[in-house]
Amino acid sequence: QEGEVGMKVSVLIALTLSFSSLAIPAFAEEPAKKLNILFLGNSFTARHDIAGLVERILEEGDPTIDVHVQRVIYGGQNMFKHSTYYFSQSFIEQNSLTQDAIAHRIATMKGFLKSDTAPNPEEWDQHWASLGKTDVSFASIHSHIKKAIKNHESLLRDNPEIEWDYVVLQSWRDVSDQPNQAYVRYATKLAEIAKAQNAEVILYMTSPETQNEDPVVEPYNVASADRDTAVGRRMKEALQPKAVIPVPLAIKNIQTGDADKPGTDLVFRYHNDGHPNQTCAFLVANLFYAAITGKSPEGFKFNSVTENKLKNGKDPDGGEPTVVFDNKERAYLQRMACEAVLEFNRGS
Repeated sequence: QEGEVGMKVSVLIALTLSFSSLAIPAFAEEPAKKLNILFLGNSFTARHDIAGLVERILEEGDPTIDVHVQRVIYGGQNMFKHSTYYFSQSFIEQNSLTQDAIAHRIATMKGFLKSDTAPNPEEWDQHWASLGKTDVSFASIHSHIKKAIKNHESLLRDNPEIEWDYVVLQSWRDVSDQPNQAYVRYATKLAEIAKAQNAEVILYMTSPETQNEDPVVEPYNVASADRDTAVGRRMKEALQPKAVIPVPLAIKNIQTGDADKPGTDLVFRYHNDGHPNQTCAFLVANLFYAAITGKSPEGFKFNSVTENKLKNGKDPDGGEPTVVFDNKERAYLQRMACEAVLEFNRGS
């Protein structure tokens, strides 16, 4: 009997193990790798949701990653104002910033609102002089300071304490040839803060001055494209960022065209709005992918961009919000994005 009982027990154990093994898949899926990206910018980041497009194309390129993006956006503003008056570095530092430090920055910004004069007028005037501007009103940014206060109050209430892998710093009509001025000065300041938080930096060169609203037979505003590209290369050498997004170089190359057909019929901004259109946004997303990964996006299925600021359901030029790029145009823009990144990284 004892032998019979032992045999029955052995059979039960074997069956239990067998059923247990059936409940476990032959191979378990690996958990997705997290990639956290913080975007600091203005409407050139907000329109068409550039952050969302970057998330979309990176995840297509590597389905094993789970990309999380966060946006800190103030319309029409640059890294000078982001860092000096809106304390956007708080969001870079959120994993290590104390509540007392956040509260202190809120109090400081509330103090800014008490005057129509910049707290450091010399720095304010120097920044605008480096861009050839004078008499820029400090009071004009009060509304943005109020928004920054609300953003900080939200951070104070609920700080997700995210550790960023990448921090994107957007340029905005603030690229200057003068050394250590404008975009170079304040993007460098924010880049150093990001690096102290173990995040890598991405420099997003938006190049608004080179975006054509009509077909061209030669590059549009070459001086601006060359200046922005040269400044981007100097910053790449000095800061060693994860990537530089060379929008001015890519647009210049497309506008140059081929020897047998100079120029391009592609347009990169709206007629009725000073912002990039869907074509430009698609190019930018592909530039991000090529610059971050070092790989070409050619062959990707990603082929559409939707405008997110509409009037009567239409984009600023009265077109459909979503543009779907046909295979030929998609492949061309993918290729030109990759070639621009390779050319930029080779240097002059």
